[in-house]
Parts: sequence; structure tokens; C-alpha cells
Amino acid sequence: MKFAIASTILAAVAAVSAVSIQQLPLPFDEPDVSLLAAPTRPIPGESPVAICDLDASQVLDIKYLKIDPNPPVKGAELYIEGEGYLAEQINEGAFVEVEVRYGFIRLVKETIDLCEQLENADRPCPLEKGTIKFSKTVELPNEIPPGKYNVVARAYKEDYQLITCLTASVEFARN
Repeated sequence: MKFAIASTILAAVAAVSAVSIQQLPLPFDEPDVSLLAAPTRPIPGESPVAICDLDASQVLDIKYLKIDPNPPVKGAELYIEGEGYLAEQINEGAFVEVEVRYGFIRLVKETIDLCEQLENADRPCPLEKGTIKFSKTVELPNEIPPGKYNVVARAYKEDYQLITCLTASVEFARN
């Protein structure tokens, strides 16, 4: 199946929540309101992920998203599968802004090169417009502290046009 943006974003979010990556400068400075991503709409399928920033035009229309296990389990593999429609081509320079909070404490605020993440999965940019199907498996570390995590990930084209906004709240239990 063709690898897509949403699975890259979710895989990056899973990795970033447990492992610090090199921080890149943010392309613009915005107030710390990233978790105020309302309004939201659940994505059909089995996942805690929702589309956010519904009032903004988005290049990616996600039709469904499934994660297994749902909810995610620390120390286990997380399988992500979905389908969507990409209305425009994605080129070099596209990026994802990710913020992860533990309760009200911001753990991570990173900017990730989207095309670099796609290349790591042998899917180089440009990513052509059209229907896309994706699947990805990521390892969640066992060292994730128990508690509730809130994530917002906004992907942008190289010209700062919003590709998609995803948000999720996930609670990891004690072992």
C-alpha cells in the first residue's frame, strides 16, 4: 500500500513522545494555543485521533483511520492504517509541527521535516495528489510514564498551506 502523510505524522508523534529529536526552528512564532485545536471531528474508524482546525481548508481529507491496539499500549507495537484523499501534491519543504503534553505540562514542541520522514519510509517527495492508502507499524517504548497525553500535529506544505491537523488524547496505564 502507498504510504501517506497521516501515518507519517502519527508515527512521528509516537516517536517524538518518547524520544527527543533534533529541534528545528519554528517557521513562525505563534501563541501557545496549540491544544486549542477546536473545533474537532472524529475520524471514522477505530482510533482516538480527530481532525482539528475544521474552520481551515485542509489538503488531506482522511476517510478512515484505525490503530491497533486501541488504546495504544506502551512497550507494544502500534499498527496504523488508513485512507484519504490528497488534493494537492506535497513537495520538499513540507513540515509537521508537533506538540505533546502530559496533562498541562508541555513535553515536546518540535518541527519535523515531513519529506525526510517520508524518505525514511522509502517514500520520497513529491507525494502525488490522489487517493492514498497507508499502513505503518511503530514500536512504543516501555518507558512511557503512565498518565494522559494530549497531542496536536499540524502538517503544512512548503508554502504554509495546512495539509491536516490531527489531535488525540491517549492515556497510558501503569503496568
